[in-house]
Amino acid sequence: MILFSELVCFLKLKAIANYFEYRYSQVCTILFMKKFNALVCLLVCSLPSMAYADTVLLLHGYLGSSYEWQRSSIIEQLDDVGWLNAGVLHINKNRVMASNEKHNHTRRLYSLELASEKAIDAQVKQLDQYIEYVRHWHTDEQIILIGHSAGGVVARSYIVNKPNADLIALVTIASPHLGTKNAELAQSVSENLLVWVGELPGVEKIYRSQGLFFDLMPNRSDNLIGWLNHQPHPLAEYYSIVRQETDDAMQDFVVPSWSQDMNKVYALRGRSKTYSVKSMHSLSYKDGQVIKKILMDLYTI
Repeated sequence: MILFSELVCFLKLKAIANYFEYRYSQVCTILFMKKFNALVCLLVCSLPSMAYADTVLLLHGYLGSSYEWQRSSIIEQLDDVGWLNAGVLHINKNRVMASNEKHNHTRRLYSLELASEKAIDAQVKQLDQYIEYVRHWHTDEQIILIGHSAGGVVARSYIVNKPNADLIALVTIASPHLGTKNAELAQSVSENLLVWVGELPGVEKIYRSQGLFFDLMPNRSDNLIGWLNHQPHPLAEYYSIVRQETDDAMQDFVVPSWSQDMNKVYALRGRSKTYSVKSMHSLSYKDGQVIKKILMDLYTI
């Protein structure tokens, strides 16, 4: 009986020991998982500052300026979703100058000043200077180009000429990717009619724009658009914001809608996501709404 009672006592003690060992392992597991989850949370929270450190460059169109992005409230809209306005970049005596101090914000946008009366190649050289500046101050960051009108063609020409620039996305707004007859008309006027009205205000600008007009003429194989549209385009995300064709005054009278869609470009067929906006040719508040959607497509804002 004594041996039996001792055996029962031993089994009870062992059961108690096993229970506490089990509970201890549970507590250790819970503590480990809490620490593990905290570590994962810390890593995930730190990812935006590492992976999302990017720069948006805004290119205006013909006879425009960096102010167009302010006037249309696009900069304000992007600021609301975390893209800090880092100011305006311009070139003075072949040096890139910034209107604001350097920004360390993980997402920033610069508005660029371009010599928009010059031919596309000349503007591409300016864009190259701006991108070198951004690369210098924001090393190893990804760059997104957003161009309005001819500025979109400038940006696309840069991407084709610099396929190793590693730009992640191009967004164009009402850009004449297949040319525009208005450029053809302007070229004809600059070569003929302006001979008789050379002293009128603004005529000099049109004269200076002859190279640009030729670049943007449609249905030619001997100009920049004709050459560009048959060149290989590097891997990137392409987005076209096009103006809706309507029967009222709220439409684009500068560039036809069919010319604004990069999917119509021979070398880019099927590679562009297209958004339709009812607006005139100039930048509008609606463009800002679409750009926000595009950035949400590229990131989790």
